[in-house]
Amino acid sequence: MRFKKLMAVLLVLSMVFATLTACGKSEVTVDTPDTTEPTTTEQADDVEQEDPTPTPTPTPTPPRDLGGIAIKVADWYTTGQAEPKTAREEDQRAYREQLQADHKFTLVQENIAAWADYAELFITSTMAGNPEADIFIMDPAMVPEPLKQGLMYPISDLPSFNNFEDEMWNRAVKESYAQNGKVYAFSEENNLLGLGVFWNKRLFEEVGLDPDLPYDLQKSGEWTWDKMKELAIKLTRDTNNDGLNDVYGFTGWERELVKAAVFSNGGDYVRFNSDTGRYENNQKSDEILAAIQYTVDNYNEGLIAPQPEGSSFTAFIDIFKSGQAAMCPAEWYRHTDFADMQDDWGFVFHPVGPGPNAKMQTMYLTNPRIMPVNMDAQRADDVAFAYSKWVGDIPGYEDEERDLSYFYASVRDSRAVEETIVPMLDGNGVFSLVYMIPGLSFKHGANEDGGGLGDISAIEIADAASANYEALINDFYEE
Repeated sequence: MRFKKLMAVLLVLSMVFATLTACGKSEVTVDTPDTTEPTTTEQADDVEQEDPTPTPTPTPTPPRDLGGIAIKVADWYTTGQAEPKTAREEDQRAYREQLQADHKFTLVQENIAAWADYAELFITSTMAGNPEADIFIMDPAMVPEPLKQGLMYPISDLPSFNNFEDEMWNRAVKESYAQNGKVYAFSEENNLLGLGVFWNKRLFEEVGLDPDLPYDLQKSGEWTWDKMKELAIKLTRDTNNDGLNDVYGFTGWERELVKAAVFSNGGDYVRFNSDTGRYENNQKSDEILAAIQYTVDNYNEGLIAPQPEGSSFTAFIDIFKSGQAAMCPAEWYRHTDFADMQDDWGFVFHPVGPGPNAKMQTMYLTNPRIMPVNMDAQRADDVAFAYSKWVGDIPGYEDEERDLSYFYASVRDSRAVEETIVPMLDGNGVFSLVYMIPGLSFKHGANEDGGGLGDISAIEIADAASANYEALINDFYEE
């Protein structure tokens, strides 16, 4: 028993000793000096990793060297180089001088012949293998013969023209002078305006119509043939109760009344046949017949002011100015005839027809640029490069807003500029293929030689026009 008690006491004493030893160790601390330098954020930023392969500074691409070529642009009207009159014109001259120095070329635009001799000079000099110029500015009437003879360069093949996708090129010219996927003419002229409709605001108000109604209809997409006729019926009146109308819904040159309807219906009097490579008569297409019928119906229903006996075709100008007609489809340039008109007027696109390709568009006319077919391909592209630069944006003026001051000064309200003129300038229009055959005229579509629109059907007009067109087209291709 004593032995067991002794062993128990010894066991307790050993446990107490072990506990005291552990506690002593936990309370002992040893200071160990820190040999690592502290690193601050600023010091870390100063440490840069060296790039084993530094990026080389790119070498600037040298300007395209055209080798000192002399480029001539031909026309029939240039009378010399005008002196700059504005800061912009001065900057343009300086820019063009720098272009010629940087790219080593010279470019001049010259009058090389009178209008009557100009087209023949292009043909003969090109056929002789020594064209008089690199670029020829052409009247549309001058283009058909050299195009038929294959004397015009397919300029869409030239890389420097970029298929005329840049905004500075006139889209309507590109589309009108294209055959079988190739473009044969171009133009940088975009300040073009064409056919539209003038209307007398006072006459609209007198019958209870909003004087700006055509603008509102155009803006909403409701400006259609049917709506225009509906307005014409309301606007045609006998104001003095003598049994005769003295105010009409429409006035205009009959060929332009029909022409405006044709293009607003998505049609044209001529089409190109890619299978035969020829331009063909299109007078009897559904779009053309509908346009002729629309105009004939308006005339026969007494909505179009009759031509005064013995008067010239321009009688419509005085009819509109004097308030005898409410609406006048006509070319934009007629605004000069209406400048002193007492009543206020507006200007919109011709309304849209019912045809499947109808859209809000005008019809343009301008002078295309062409190049002779036998130019060396490299020179042709060099010329394309230089001309593109020559007529391109002037540095510092790239974001310059279009100068519309002339148009604002020429109209009676700002909506004419903002809602009609600007879209026309932006390319909402086409060029007629009528100009692709010498001798064709819009007059045939309005039966001018046969007495006009009265007492004749649309198909009779189209038959007579087709006879004229087909004879002229056949003669052109058989020469």
